[in-house]
Amino acid sequence: MLIRFSFKNFKSFKNENCLDMEATALKEHEYNVAKTEMGEYLKVSAIYGANASGKTNVLQAFSYMKKRILVSDDSKVNTPLDEENVFSFMINNDPISLEVEILARNNKIYKYGFDILKDRIICEWLYEKRVNKFYEIFERNENNIKVKDNKNKLLGLANIDERSLFLNVYTKIDKNNEDFNNVYEWFINANYLDLGDPKFENALNKRISLRIVEDEKYKSELLSFIRTFDSTIDSINISPNSLEELKNTNGVVKVELVHNFDEGKNALPLSLESNGTMKMFHLFDFLMDALKNGMVLFVDELDAKLHPLLTRYIINLFHNSDTNKGNGQLIYSTHDTVNLNKETFRRDEIWFAEKDKDGISEIYALSDYILEDDKNAGKKVRNDATYNKDYLTGRYGAIPVLEEFEIDYEK
Repeated sequence: MLIRFSFKNFKSFKNENCLDMEATALKEHEYNVAKTEMGEYLKVSAIYGANASGKTNVLQAFSYMKKRILVSDDSKVNTPLDEENVFSFMINNDPISLEVEILARNNKIYKYGFDILKDRIICEWLYEKRVNKFYEIFERNENNIKVKDNKNKLLGLANIDERSLFLNVYTKIDKNNEDFNNVYEWFINANYLDLGDPKFENALNKRISLRIVEDEKYKSELLSFIRTFDSTIDSINISPNSLEELKNTNGVVKVELVHNFDEGKNALPLSLESNGTMKMFHLFDFLMDALKNGMVLFVDELDAKLHPLLTRYIINLFHNSDTNKGNGQLIYSTHDTVNLNKETFRRDEIWFAEKDKDGISEIYALSDYILEDDKNAGKKVRNDATYNKDYLTGRYGAIPVLEEFEIDYEK
């Protein structure tokens, strides 16, 4: 699970900001909280804000961190690392700083991060938390690495490539090291979906899991999932019907959704379904992976092309302990104010991104926000407030500042 994600000097975020998934002492919606032996953590965080406020940059900062860690592992990451425009505040010659605090599969809490400037690793660190204190596993300053348990396999790594992360390198050298491998595996299993990028969305819509060809249980679960929002769907037709036959179609899988109407059944190619149906169909794998395996899923513009009730349905999948037995987490950006309410969220699950007059973004949780209006100045937001109404009237900030526009009709 993700406990905290801190980032600095990434795109519009010049100063250090922290997305905190540790549950506060709030008593509302206690079922929205994953209660573990190591602590209590939020299952969902929704990030609101105006266009160009920095919402997407929060998610992209994590995506950049993951790509950096896995960049040399071609079997896990097939896309090239995009360095363009990540150093928005390079004029200060300060590095990007990225750090996560996580609860790994071995039930240990780790803190891992690195600073990077112009493709050069400035420093890197990994700590393990024991009895409320972090202890060093390794620290790196430039190319000098100090490891707490210096085994023979570490000899000769003092001059590691300045572009390579030690976590990546050492995980390949010692595949039995519990600490390194659990942190590395956590990043492999964490996912980021950029649904605001048309190219990514187009690639996602072309992606069909090969499990649908021969795994009847998977196919049945997928059918049950899409029928929750379209009861007319009766079955799924797949061609070809086996992995052996797939060799003759160059790996292309054709999918049809069979609808049961009053006048009879009608099979439609998936490509002719609504954008919302296609989106939910292709989100299935990522949602199930997070829910079943207890992983974190970052999604940019989750609500795009989805009815607010469908968005709420996805949120509830994570909040509900019956469907989220793995304690998966959903972190997403959105403009959906329909679900911005006290019935859906705790105050510490709601985040806002705001950009100041100098182009510098910051994020803050509703639970931490101090009101500035005359009547309630200096007070925090109450749990009986109308969050969406107050947000749209500018009470919490993070909304567009719109100027009047005049049209010149003179010729």
